[in-house]
Amino acid sequence: MSNKMWAILGMMIYSVIIVNANMQQWNEFKIKHGKTYVTPAEEVRRYDIFKSNLKSIEEHNAKYEKGEATWYQAVNHMSDWTDEEFNQLVGVLPYEHIKNENYHIPSGVRVPSSIDWRDKGVVNEVQQQGSCGSCWTFTVAGTIEGMYGIKTGKLVKLSEQNLLDCATIENGYYCFGCTGGIPESALQYVQDNGIAYYDDYPYEGEVNTCRNKSSVLNISGYTSVADNNETDLLDAVGNVGPVAVAINHYLIKNYAGGIFQDQDCSKSVTHGVLAIGYGSENETDYWLIKNSWGTTWGISGYMKMIRGQNMCGIASQACYANI
Repeated sequence: MSNKMWAILGMMIYSVIIVNANMQQWNEFKIKHGKTYVTPAEEVRRYDIFKSNLKSIEEHNAKYEKGEATWYQAVNHMSDWTDEEFNQLVGVLPYEHIKNENYHIPSGVRVPSSIDWRDKGVVNEVQQQGSCGSCWTFTVAGTIEGMYGIKTGKLVKLSEQNLLDCATIENGYYCFGCTGGIPESALQYVQDNGIAYYDDYPYEGEVNTCRNKSSVLNISGYTSVADNNETDLLDAVGNVGPVAVAINHYLIKNYAGGIFQDQDCSKSVTHGVLAIGYGSENETDYWLIKNSWGTTWGISGYMKMIRGQNMCGIASQACYANI
């Protein structure tokens, strides 16, 4: 057999190996995430999307293995989603500060070298927002839960669905259900009306009628952190508690670990998350972030993002609840 024939045969064998490997990962993905499809044609379409995402993940991780990236990627429940479907998770809208707004004033107290508010028992478990762009409700509920827990020593679970249904433009608040909202406006809603407990008003992942609540938790207001000021954000997270922040979401879909940094990450914020701490690893400072994409994303639902570069606009739109 000629060298050319051997080369062709080798390529054929390689292609079969790749196809089989992809199919194995596809089958494992479907089982793990409970994926089913209405028609064979839909499954073929989803498999093509999965293969494209898998190729992107493998290419990035090759750079990670070479030390050319500080974070790595993995398949998760969104690996058969199109970009358009993923972008439905966009949920934070731009905010214009109001006159006489309450701003965070640095305490002057030296912040701890690291902190993880989970260790203090004031952070609830990671949730799954589904395909609804309701991240703004999770970050708002998260900062209220954290601040209430710090003040009272009691961790409560609050209702994101209450905000989704009731903190609406029709009721005078700049929030639009599954198409996004302004966390500061949602906090204003809670100041005006209170927020229900989760068990009384559980999450449904779509907008429904605003319903009566049997009991609510109230806040006295909210505090904004100066725009693009990571020093003030550090003081707020270190000395006050979990802070609602916003980031650009486009590059973090497949994040699975390491300290995220990518200079291509826009500072135009789109996605609400919760800053629950910070620390340093291998002489690199990072923020510790709680997301609302379930525990199969990131580090069991969390991520580390480089600190000190306003990465992905993390300090662009930060605020916290006043209890």
